[in-house]
Amino acid sequence: MKRSVLIVILSCVLILLPMYTFAGGAQEKVKITGPVTIQFWHAMGGARIQLIQGIVDSFMKENPNIKVKVQYTGSYNDTLNKTKAAAKAGNPPHVFQLYDVGTLGMVYSGIIVPIDDLSKWESINWDDFFSPVRNYYTISGKHYSMPFNSSTPLLYYNKNFFTKAGLNPEKPPKTFKDVIEYSKKLKASDLGLKAPITWNLHSWYFEQFHCIMDAPFVNNDNGRSGKLPTKALFNQEPGQKILEWWTGMEKDGLFLDVGPGWANHRAAFGSGEVAMVMSSTSDVNQLTKLLGEKNWKMGTGYVPRPEGAKGGVTIGGGSLWITKDHPKQELLAAFKLVKYISGDESQIKWHKGTGYFPVRKTAMEKLQKEGWFEENPNFLTAFKQLQETPYTVNTAGALIGTFPEVRSYIQTAIQKVYSGEMTVKQALDEAAAKADESFKEWNELVK
Repeated sequence: MKRSVLIVILSCVLILLPMYTFAGGAQEKVKITGPVTIQFWHAMGGARIQLIQGIVDSFMKENPNIKVKVQYTGSYNDTLNKTKAAAKAGNPPHVFQLYDVGTLGMVYSGIIVPIDDLSKWESINWDDFFSPVRNYYTISGKHYSMPFNSSTPLLYYNKNFFTKAGLNPEKPPKTFKDVIEYSKKLKASDLGLKAPITWNLHSWYFEQFHCIMDAPFVNNDNGRSGKLPTKALFNQEPGQKILEWWTGMEKDGLFLDVGPGWANHRAAFGSGEVAMVMSSTSDVNQLTKLLGEKNWKMGTGYVPRPEGAKGGVTIGGGSLWITKDHPKQELLAAFKLVKYISGDESQIKWHKGTGYFPVRKTAMEKLQKEGWFEENPNFLTAFKQLQETPYTVNTAGALIGTFPEVRSYIQTAIQKVYSGEMTVKQALDEAAAKADESFKEWNELVK
């Protein structure tokens, strides 16, 4: 990564994490005494635009002195870049949505106020949040953002195709070995598949497999020791094992390469080009509908794991951040908004409309009491998978300041293995070397 690019990325860096405090004071009382208007930027497109607007409309109905202007600002990267530009110009949104891997960079950005600093005005029961969700956004004991749209990957499969291939439609593959065995049976059947399984070209799956293996992605306790990561570890034996399996299936015609993005693999599954797909839990509704249009039934399973792996999945998705340097009443209004969006009723509505799982235990309990999961068992799979995940610094997920860049290095490495340009080890070593250089430059800029 060029130093000039890093300087642009970190142009707002002003301070170090341990030095950050909010000027409001622990005992200060703040009330909203008149009409307040705040801005909320998010990265959820399609039908989710109206879903978010509906949640915000309910918030404004309950808080008539707060007006929220909601704006869809494109992808996570688009939203991040627009927020940085607005902050530099002195008019950032009060609340914005950011993907999970942007966490460390935002902590050091100098443009946000940690949620914990505002919770001195109104308390938050953090114990009510699912631990994996809460843990991801907690650094050195401080909560920096409010969990919102949390997800994990799932394995989705076509039950009708399983039955025709002589596979038990109630037993999805559980291991790497199972996936290969199931795929061979599906390929040998007369289903007209392009390949038995697919997922899009994205480092997220590679990262998740590391968590499942309870293997570190970077050093310094996966970046969670209080020290910034300085060395990539994803090119070691666990990473090689993951990529040998992944690219080996592609070479053997068991895996369909659909490229990057988040549309092609869904389309391949919905059209019957593949029998299995890995994708986000947020796709439950969409994939159920796609298969239903062809009168096919869909099943869900845990992410397959290498034999003997003892870890589990980490959360993906995003959270809500509050920018600093606004009048205190506007900051309080922003805080009330993110609390509301993370509340039970909002999370239940969001879960039912998307597949992202609620971030609070109480929301989960309400769904169970109303019989939601009995009627919609595929929504429950993600919860079970998450609840069975043991907590370690590895399953918590890595904290990396240059995570978006690191992902691009890994995805390029996978492409080079696909093409035969490099072996798995060569490609991962090259990606790790580039990652190490990015760590060095980023760390120097924030110190």
